[in-house]
Order: sequence, then C-alpha cells, then structure tokens
Amino acid sequence: MSLDDNYLRIAKIKSAHSLDGKLKIHVISDIAERFEKGNTVFLGLKEGFKKYVISSFNPVKKRTALLKLEGVNDRNSAELLDGVEIFIDKATADSIKSELDEDTFFYRDIIGCTVKYKGRDFGVVVDIFEGGSGDLLVIEDNKKKTVMVPFIDQMVDTSGISEKTIEINPVEGLLDF
Repeated sequence: MSLDDNYLRIAKIKSAHSLDGKLKIHVISDIAERFEKGNTVFLGLKEGFKKYVISSFNPVKKRTALLKLEGVNDRNSAELLDGVEIFIDKATADSIKSELDEDTFFYRDIIGCTVKYKGRDFGVVVDIFEGGSGDLLVIEDNKKKTVMVPFIDQMVDTSGISEKTIEINPVEGLLDF
C-alpha cells in the first residue's frame, strides 16, 4: 500500500498473539503515549485506512508490544491483520511536534531526503524498512538502483533533515560499486 501524506506510520503488526485478538506489534514511534487506551489509530488495509480504538497496550521489550484493538475480538480476526501497518493521522502527530526535542523527527520527514555519500549526491530515501535487527533506510541511488543502509547513528547522519538532506557513512563493502 502506498503511504498517504495524511497519516504517520507508528507500528507494524507482526502476528496474532492470543485467542482474544491481541496483536504482537513492532513499534516505530518513540512516543509511548500514542498507544494509550482510548486513542485512535488507523490500519493501512488494502481497501484504505480503517479507524480503530486502542483497548490495551503492553510493552514486551525494546520495540515489541502487545496491542488490543476494539473490534478485533478473536485470533482469526487478528491473523487477518498480520503485516498491516498502524498509523495515526497527521493532525494528531503534528499537534505534539513542537513539544519534541529539537533533534527528533518523524520517519515521514526523512522519506524524500536527498542522500549524500562522501559529500556527493547519492540518491533519495524512498522508505524505511523494518529489518531483523533494526530499521533500514531504503535508498534509490542516482542509477535507480535500490540499496539499504542500516538506520543507525554510526551510518546515518540526520543533522541535515531540516534541509531535507542526510549523509550516509556505511561500513566498507556495504555499497558495492
């Protein structure tokens, strides 16, 4: 599904967790309050965005949590949501942006950024992908080839996001030329 500028991705459903419809999710957002009971989220389904209300949220470890949504009441319903991304609407996200630290940004702020490598234009960030051990920047280079770079401080300098530019410093051999 293509991303919509009116929504901000905050998590992805990994699997069904229990018979009562709980979902195991990978959390992308650093703002735990987004998952409080009673908050509204949107699931990015094939037919479009569908609104749900959070019944419960329990962090399990670093980026994994259990989420219960109103209307998802059994394992079969939960299994149909495997792999679905969870969003909040842009207005909700923007309402708290001014309260965030100066060096904090949304993933949507980085998508579309020009990527520099060794001081030269390299390509454009087209997506952020959940990898096994962390997030990966999906970059389309100037030759229209897709490359992935681990989204970690040692390899990605995000200090130029306000100018829609980032610098990558991948380990030797990651980018084959």
